[in-house]
Amino acid sequence: MSKIALTPNASGTGTLTIAAPNTSTDRTLTLPDSTGTIDTLGRAGNVLQVVQATTSSSSSINSNSYASTGLSVSITPTDSSSKVFLTSNFGWSCNTVDFGYYAFGVNGTADTNTTIVCFNQSSTGATNSLYYSTISYLYTPGTTSTQTYTLQFRCGAAPTQTMYFNQRGVGGASGLCTITAMEIAA
Repeated sequence: MSKIALTPNASGTGTLTIAAPNTSTDRTLTLPDSTGTIDTLGRAGNVLQVVQATTSSSSSINSNSYASTGLSVSITPTDSSSKVFLTSNFGWSCNTVDFGYYAFGVNGTADTNTTIVCFNQSSTGATNSLYYSTISYLYTPGTTSTQTYTLQFRCGAAPTQTMYFNQRGVGGASGLCTITAMEIAA
């Protein structure tokens, strides 16, 4: 039979207490058969939670002001010092040989620090091709309040230009777009 030994630290002055939770269920904690240190989720760099949203819906805009694409995700940080890594993969097209902008919206307001520019390849590509882009950013919300992140877009040359989110031109095919938020311990 294996034995369990608790070895105190000769330099430490604190008391280590192992407390049982308030439960009526028997639990077993199995230790690994190797030497190491027990990690805590709160260690810097650990992923504490992951939230993802998807859509196959599409939308369009012909304005120079940012608007929601309809793709959003909400996450409630467990610690105010946590960071939130946000990434989105999405399809787009536009009806002219031009460009549009995509950015994350934080609680409804576009964050232009995250802006990426999407260029259309050709006038025929504008109605016949669905391009794909990825946008990522690391936020420091500084709160434990729920944060809602939305993928937003706007035109580069409105009103003659129309940008399509997750759509190949008017009535064209669409795909599956994602937005993922990961809470990272700081």
